Amino acid sequence: MRRLGWLALALLAVLPYARSVGAPLLYDDRTLLDNRWLVREAGPASVFTHDYWYGTKHAGSDLYRPLTVLSLAWNMRAAPTKEGIRAVNIALHAVATLALCFLLSGLVPPDAAWLGAALFAVHPLGSEAVLWAVGRAEILAAVFGMVAFVTFARLPVPGGRDHVKLLVSAASFFVALCFKESAAVWLAIGAAWLLLAGKAGRPATKTIAARAAAYAVALAVYLALRVSAVGWARHEVPFVDNPLAHAGAATRAANGVLLFARYVGKMILPRTLSVEYGFDQLPVVPLFPWGAILALIAVAASVAAIVALVRKGHTVAAFLAAFVPIAFAVTGNVLFPIGTIFAERLAYTPLLGACALGGLAVASIPARTARIALATALLAACATRTTVRAGDYRGLVALSEATAAASPRSVKSLANAGRTRLRQGNAAGAADLLERAVTIWPDYGSAWRLLAEARDAMGDAAGAQQARERAAAAPSADEPL
Repeated sequence: MRRLGWLALALLAVLPYARSVGAPLLYDDRTLLDNRWLVREAGPASVFTHDYWYGTKHAGSDLYRPLTVLSLAWNMRAAPTKEGIRAVNIALHAVATLALCFLLSGLVPPDAAWLGAALFAVHPLGSEAVLWAVGRAEILAAVFGMVAFVTFARLPVPGGRDHVKLLVSAASFFVALCFKESAAVWLAIGAAWLLLAGKAGRPATKTIAARAAAYAVALAVYLALRVSAVGWARHEVPFVDNPLAHAGAATRAANGVLLFARYVGKMILPRTLSVEYGFDQLPVVPLFPWGAILALIAVAASVAAIVALVRKGHTVAAFLAAFVPIAFAVTGNVLFPIGTIFAERLAYTPLLGACALGGLAVASIPARTARIALATALLAACATRTTVRAGDYRGLVALSEATAAASPRSVKSLANAGRTRLRQGNAAGAADLLERAVTIWPDYGSAWRLLAEARDAMGDAAGAQQARERAAAAPSADEPL
């Protein structure tokens, strides 16, 4: 690929986010970066001995992302401004885009590789990872995961040896894990590659076992470090963030499959975007009668599509189709519950496979004029939607209002927007949102407390007292963001 093509990809990755560079840091970004320890003391050794939220009000969590913390610490020391933080995230997204193009260049024709990477550069579903400072965990885990995979895929064919490449691949996998634990999915992605697309150069069983041992060692070292810092115990997930964590294993798994279908839907048509999907925006589907049936249909459809591609000889397309669900293995609430029911940032790595598949499909259109027209339309539509989405981050008011509009049944989004309106002096507007929140979930104590403040500000003493009584009686201590 010519230099102009690489430059075009970098520009596509940067331009839709240009308007967000000066946007303030909000919510989790502010919590993590207003952290004296992170800004002044966190170093290459100490970050491995503490949990992700160490030094903040959330310290003692079971999240462990040492290199993400180190990246943010160095960023704050070198460029301690919102512009400096956001510029780094956008630049890292451009790196991820180029890495995807490089990865695909070894699998598909050059035009398909470029189109897949270009779609990824501008796709709106990737915007949450780019627009949050803490989203760089997703970006860097994807970048180093791709480095690990590319090096792995280019290891010698049967009988060959290249210990340096294997060492680089395993080390990159370890680094990806240290940015975010969900990078463990690259093990399954590598296995899918061998099974579906790497048959021609598949090494002998002993060679595969020896190579697998290198990745097992990397994973074991990471787990040992993680256990020493945060232990094995899983912390209870608040119901408001993930109702699936409080459902039975079978119900959770079935809903996880259905949520995967929702992610795919947003990959195809990312019309509505939100930073909050907690209770009750995505209601839990009962296992019987519909949950199990719909989940089985979704699984059967996915498997059938992959098998059909393999039978037609489209093994790379089959691998890319399998890549998407595999990439959700850790974050999909299927194997175990995570801290959120659904989050767009979690789609960053799966989006690599989806966009690659999209680029391959567009590039396969025989008519050149139709191919160019469709590619142009897709890139323009995605870039426009991403640019609009970046505008939602221009301030707390804009983001909270956009979230409440996009997730009108999420009690947390309503409470956040209500609190913001209250702080802006709009008590009546705040009360409207907060009343909607407590109607959806009468046990949401945080919303009742905010509603008491709003009614006090409106001069409704009786209403405020009633809200305080409901807050005191509510079992929930869950707070808005």
